Amino acid sequence: MTKLTLKPVDTFFFKNHHVTEAGEDTVMESMFPPRPNTIYGALRAAYIHTHTTFDEFVRETDEHVKRWMGTPNQRGEFRLQYCALTYKQDILLPLPLDYQVIEEKKSLKAYPLLLANDEKPSSLQGKWRLASTRREKTKSSQHQYVSLQEWKHAILHEAPISSLISLSKLVVREEKVGIRLDIGSRTAQERLLYRVMQGRFRDDGALAVYIGNGPDFSKVKFARIGGENRPWIIQQSEETFTLWDEKEKKQLAEKIAQTKVAKIIFLSPAIFESGSRPRNFDGEKVTLPNGVTVKWLTAAIGRPELYGGWDIVRHRPKPRKWMVPAGSVIYVEVEEEDISKLLFVANGMHFTDEGAEEGFGFAVIASASKSEEEL
Repeated sequence: MTKLTLKPVDTFFFKNHHVTEAGEDTVMESMFPPRPNTIYGALRAAYIHTHTTFDEFVRETDEHVKRWMGTPNQRGEFRLQYCALTYKQDILLPLPLDYQVIEEKKSLKAYPLLLANDEKPSSLQGKWRLASTRREKTKSSQHQYVSLQEWKHAILHEAPISSLISLSKLVVREEKVGIRLDIGSRTAQERLLYRVMQGRFRDDGALAVYIGNGPDFSKVKFARIGGENRPWIIQQSEETFTLWDEKEKKQLAEKIAQTKVAKIIFLSPAIFESGSRPRNFDGEKVTLPNGVTVKWLTAAIGRPELYGGWDIVRHRPKPRKWMVPAGSVIYVEVEEEDISKLLFVANGMHFTDEGAEEGFGFAVIASASKSEEEL
């Protein structure tokens, strides 16, 4: 498997789905990390630019480029597996949203929620809920990250996490002020001042892009990513994203066999047509990409956001769709005969209604405990 390390040459800006117009009261908020399709599209364009021209790409004359990057109307064989944040060369994973973040002595600590039986009357389906035994004031679990090794230890042992890394520790926000230009006269337009929140990494930050299927990127030295087409340097290496080793997978198998409960943890956003539920969820069960059908017990899913973008072929906005954030967790009940099939995708699968080739819905499998005591 190929790994591409992407490092920005300058500050960066990633726009969300909101429409913005230049004006005195306009502030363009930057989102980070970028969505998988942003990285996919930038790498696709960079590869085309390096190996051919965009005119030839439109005419579909280069068979090699066509094989991997497709055509303006069709995808090629290029597949992005997962795009991770790195800090000082350590991979950071999003904090699962079934953790409760609490401030203790001016620092943040995350405690796992408990899967508990709830027989009280409720409009929610099912009897299982995620409960907390703590009463301290809770902070948001979103935009918190954990180093790979600590993340694994906490998930395997359902332990608290004390070394949270917030997004503000990784990225510095810098306000840029600009004036919109008249394209014809190349002069500033009156009353069209705007402000943009740019970002830059603190210390040694980068994006690590794991490619599930793709060509050699060694000749692609940089890609233009995000707003204003800022350049990012590309470094290629051979590395596979592997979360669980065989010993750890055995631990997961033993615990899932004991409890019959597993967790699906999303490391990247997923596009769900029904908001916070995937397309094939029938109200009780859901079928995973590998064909295994499991019973939906409960979930810790962040508030869905609107996903959109600009269709450069048709020159119009793409249809808006719902996207659940990275860190979302689904608890499922697994039949004993399906445990081995489920663990076959423990190191990653794309569980999303669309955009799997772009890296949406990259999720891993973990074990979970449950309490039969009523809330």
